[in-house]
Amino acid sequence: MTHTIIIGSGPAAAGAALALAGDSSNRITIVDVGHRLDEEAAAAVGRMALLEPHEWERADLDLVQAQPHGVEVRGLPEKRSYGSDFPFRDVSQRTGVRGIGQVNTAVISGAYGGLSNVWGSQIMPFTAAAFGRWPVTASEMEHHYKAVLQEIPLAGEEDALAEHFPLFGNASPLPPLAPRTRSVLEAAERHHEDLRRYGVLVGRARLAFDSSRCVRCGLCMTGCPYSLIYSSASTFDKLRDEGRVEYLSSLLAVRLGEEAGRPYLIARELGRGRHHRLDADRVLVACGAMGTTRLVLGSLGIYDEDIELAESVQFMLPMLSMRPVQDPRQTREFTLNQFNMAIATDGDWLDVAQIHFYPHNPAITDALPQFFSSTIGSCLAAPLLRRLTVGLGYLPSWSSAPIRVRAEPGVNPDDLPNLLIRGSTTELNRTPMFRKVVGKVLRAAPKLDLWPILPMMFMSAAGKSYHFGGSFPHRTREADGSLTTDRTGRLRAWKNIHLVDASVFPTIPATTFTLTIMANAHRIATESLAAAA
Repeated sequence: MTHTIIIGSGPAAAGAALALAGDSSNRITIVDVGHRLDEEAAAAVGRMALLEPHEWERADLDLVQAQPHGVEVRGLPEKRSYGSDFPFRDVSQRTGVRGIGQVNTAVISGAYGGLSNVWGSQIMPFTAAAFGRWPVTASEMEHHYKAVLQEIPLAGEEDALAEHFPLFGNASPLPPLAPRTRSVLEAAERHHEDLRRYGVLVGRARLAFDSSRCVRCGLCMTGCPYSLIYSSASTFDKLRDEGRVEYLSSLLAVRLGEEAGRPYLIARELGRGRHHRLDADRVLVACGAMGTTRLVLGSLGIYDEDIELAESVQFMLPMLSMRPVQDPRQTREFTLNQFNMAIATDGDWLDVAQIHFYPHNPAITDALPQFFSSTIGSCLAAPLLRRLTVGLGYLPSWSSAPIRVRAEPGVNPDDLPNLLIRGSTTELNRTPMFRKVVGKVLRAAPKLDLWPILPMMFMSAAGKSYHFGGSFPHRTREADGSLTTDRTGRLRAWKNIHLVDASVFPTIPATTFTLTIMANAHRIATESLAAAA
């Protein structure tokens, strides 16, 4: 029997576990920090899950629908999951992580399920052209996209986006859409050929979401009480219930190594501080791009050297429409992303930006200028909200500033190193690709009745997109350097330790990347298993 250790429980770990769990000759051990939702909030969610929305207790509702919390760096406020910050809370996994300048440091999750507890659930593949700098082709990835989508819920529809973003799975339709969404999608269908000539595709969102059971209670962005939004925790719950994985929690991985090609892991037991050594035939590292980077640099003793991570920078672009819809505060909607705009600035669909559009939710009202809370301003809030749509966009990493990290020896040599994170500012108005994107959005505006409010657009601080990686990119040539990995995520220093998360991505396209994280981890696990046979 082959013994594999997987470090982490986020999407990459889930993708790898799904690939291995189908073979009974594999013994799989999950090593995880495994921090959980607070007991009070978990109890409230448990009660609400058994009731219809009109039966919920006010105290439970108030607890779990806490809105995002403001942060010190520029960008969206930090989301809450059922009123809790547990996906971001430092339970020792971020101790020693510091930022310089405008940079988000809440980039390593210790939660069971990682940041999939608070993600937007968007799942789309990369375009075929995006794999041009990878040692893996789009056709090779297709099998793994499909394998992952067989294991998670998918809501969406075959529409204009499918021309460059295949569905790759059987999808359920989205719940009834908000009036503004319906209006935009109808206009996009009427003007499809014109938009296509502009390099613009508009279509329904693709979501990892059990849409058939949605009651449109409006709590998607703060945590679905019915657990309809996919989290990798649900994959591990299932695998654990079926006895296909052994799960060890409250363990922080602090060192990796190999002896005669046999890998081992040193993990610190949280609370007690004791260190444990775990040996295996293979170790798959899925700590998230930043967590994996820190663990690997410390394990290899690479200190005081700048390491670059690519990021798909995030921007906010509010839109106004000339034709109003009804006041969105008077309707109940599902509040996840409802439609997408993909914008290509080249003919090959490599240089692609993507904007996700959201219906109204309380966080949008909270983000309005203070004036709208005044007596006079409140009278103007309704006309504004009837016309306002919020777009959350991304540029590809090659049009975004990188993140630089540096490991420094910690006080305790047996623990993780300190990590210094430096972020650069991507000036959107000075970025050639973004100027092209805005030009195409303006060209499409009369067709869609979506007009960008250019003075209100802003770019988030480094690390706030959470779409970053590439510290140990898959190599395309032997000469690419000692910190590149082969197609199964192995650094030159190791034979049976594989990095499986976004730390191995050669590039970070602007399109949603969690599905590709899971699919690439599934591919690496599958190929490493075949190679060992």
